[in-house]
Amino acid sequence: MMTVVVGAGLAGLTCAKVLTRAGCPCLVFEAAGVPGGRVVSGRTPDGYILDRGFQVLLSSYPSARKHLDLVSLGGGAFRSGALFVGDGAPRTLENPLRNPLSALAAFGGVLPAVDMVRLAFLTLAAVRGGGADIKAEDFLRGRGFSEKFFARFAIPFFGGVLLDPALSQSSSLLLGYLRRFATGLALLPGAGIGAIAGQLASRLQPESVRYACRVERVLFDNGRARGVVLESGEHVAADNVVLAADEPSVCRLLGRGEPRRAFSTAVHYFAAGRAFHRGGWICLPPFDSGNPVLHAALLTNVAPSLAPAGRHLWSVTVKPDHPRAHDAEFVAAVVASWFRADRSELQPLDFIRVLYAVPAQPPGFQRRPAPWGELPPGLLVAGDAVSGASIDAAMASGEAAAKKLILSAAGN
Repeated sequence: MMTVVVGAGLAGLTCAKVLTRAGCPCLVFEAAGVPGGRVVSGRTPDGYILDRGFQVLLSSYPSARKHLDLVSLGGGAFRSGALFVGDGAPRTLENPLRNPLSALAAFGGVLPAVDMVRLAFLTLAAVRGGGADIKAEDFLRGRGFSEKFFARFAIPFFGGVLLDPALSQSSSLLLGYLRRFATGLALLPGAGIGAIAGQLASRLQPESVRYACRVERVLFDNGRARGVVLESGEHVAADNVVLAADEPSVCRLLGRGEPRRAFSTAVHYFAAGRAFHRGGWICLPPFDSGNPVLHAALLTNVAPSLAPAGRHLWSVTVKPDHPRAHDAEFVAAVVASWFRADRSELQPLDFIRVLYAVPAQPPGFQRRPAPWGELPPGLLVAGDAVSGASIDAAMASGEAAAKKLILSAAGN
């Protein structure tokens, strides 16, 4: 049973890993020159490692614990909480489940204490599992949170996690992420987030992954998928094909269906000669129309190897559609002002915008039909085109596709 996997993102690599371990031959095609899909990192000429957008790996992800060696990824973990900036002296907020007294004391200077209590109960509810499937904003408002909570925490934090400052995504996602953040650590690999895909790819035989090979279309014979055609014109035969790609790519390869709405993300990277603060905190400024920054992190406080020795690296996520989103000088001035630093202390490295970062996942997204309709025999789809948009969901969907093929082969 030969399987062709289209896409060497986390879903495709996990699918190939599970197939290979079961003794099922497979061949992975990746259009880019490196594995990872949207979970990739690049290195600047002077040695800074920049991820394609701000991304973390949550240690509480079941698929991460199952398929990755977290220790060998190196790096470090963010503190469980946040650093409030932009309206006076920076103040820390600890995870209310891990340090309730410290968290309550911190909230007193930032938000009403009643919001802290509501957040603690919400976190407990998230850990227990379940919950509503409505707009995240409506869900939080129904829990009685104040307007200040939205501006000071919900939009910068949850809006950043969901890549949706309007909080229009499903509340099931909000609760799922809150559960994972509450019960695990947000990890930053020492070689950048792309190290995840690198580790998965290293578990495969080098000849089983072909990079810089764009798949043009799927081959069919009597209504069954029988391989793929590469951009070069080469035909590759297979018994099964797994499309482990984003929704626009799946629609293109099948020649049918219209991709659904997606969210983008935009990140500025800055170098600095000193650390503006201590500890591995995610910095949350107040949400307002004049401020393009959604959240920021001094990455080298978590993983010093992301910058040359003695240097520091900032990741600053901005609202993609803000009129000053592209203005590196303005964004640097905003970040510097939080710590009474000079704007010139932050040297722009790069501005990365990812137009298709995650698909929209509104209430009911898990029940909506795929835009391409029913799949023919021999063809499977993996990745966030058919699952949730997270590292965990991508890997889980890849594993599920592989297991389905393995069971099918065993039945024959």
